[in-house]
Amino acid sequence: MKNFSLMGASLLLLNFAGCSRHPQALPDRAPPVAAAVIAVSTATVPAALSFTGVIAAQQAADISSQILAPIAELRVREGDRVTRGQILVRLSSAALAAGVQQAESQVAAARQQESAAAAQERLASETFARYQTLDQRHSVTPHEFDQVRTGFEAAQAQHQAAAAQVQAAQSAAAQSRANQSFTVITAPFAGVVSAKFVDAGAMATPGTPLLRIEDTRQHEVDIQVNESMLAKLRPGSLVQVITGSANPTEARIREIVPSADPAAHTFTVKIALPASTGLYSGMTANVVVPTGQQTAITLPRSSIRERGQLDSVLALDGSSAAQIRYVNLGRLFGDRVEVTGGLNPGDRVLAHPDDALIGRRIEPRP
Repeated sequence: MKNFSLMGASLLLLNFAGCSRHPQALPDRAPPVAAAVIAVSTATVPAALSFTGVIAAQQAADISSQILAPIAELRVREGDRVTRGQILVRLSSAALAAGVQQAESQVAAARQQESAAAAQERLASETFARYQTLDQRHSVTPHEFDQVRTGFEAAQAQHQAAAAQVQAAQSAAAQSRANQSFTVITAPFAGVVSAKFVDAGAMATPGTPLLRIEDTRQHEVDIQVNESMLAKLRPGSLVQVITGSANPTEARIREIVPSADPAAHTFTVKIALPASTGLYSGMTANVVVPTGQQTAITLPRSSIRERGQLDSVLALDGSSAAQIRYVNLGRLFGDRVEVTGGLNPGDRVLAHPDDALIGRRIEPRP
């Protein structure tokens, strides 16, 4: 009897141990969740080519000096807003002021010489007139008459030369005064100082930029296209421009430069951008130029999951479970976006992706 009891106790212990090694079976899978599902298909969309361009201000100017002179004062820095006519740079004018005084002194001296020559011409003219009368009366010899006439002609030539010297001196004085006015450099239009190339104390030389000013109210993007594409473009044509993370915007072609780059054999197309903040010269932009029609997969933008730089959808697998599927996106068409990779016609995706549904079976509903 005692042996039987021990055997029963051992069996109970073994059963308990077996239960501890093999837990109870999991309950049945969770029921499917009803959710809106989109069947992936192709549609006819506008065909387009994409170009990468560089943003620039429509109006920009490199400010340089017209004379050789030291920079006495630089009144602006990068980022400063300026108005038309505002003083930007002052050049040293001491040497130029001395040049103006010297030029004006030369004008005064030339006028004195011209006055003396004019007096000599009047005297020679009166003498020549008197000798003409005497010659008619045969009261002077031909030799004497020729001498007086030659003297008169020489006096005329001297007066004309003196008058020319006055004009030359006046021109030199005007140039000196103009050079003195060039010591004050002003802004040709309202804008922003986008670059500063020199500092006060440096020597300003003609043709060497000192500053760059841009009108930041209106930008453009310049793209390079080959001659086969040029025939499809016209000034005023609409294109799409994508800058950074901003949504695409419509813009119009402003100008097509009629001459090609001799090395690359491409033409520059300038596209006027709508007024916008956050645009700076030198930024890159993608320009989408329509070329016709094509078929493509598009989805509502609300069906796309955006996680940093990665785009994905929740696609249904063979068991109708929602799984993350990474996709490549292309152009926007209103509230729809082109899918260039990651999906095929016939795939099914959630219309409104919810991370809580990842791995759950989905029951499609309208």
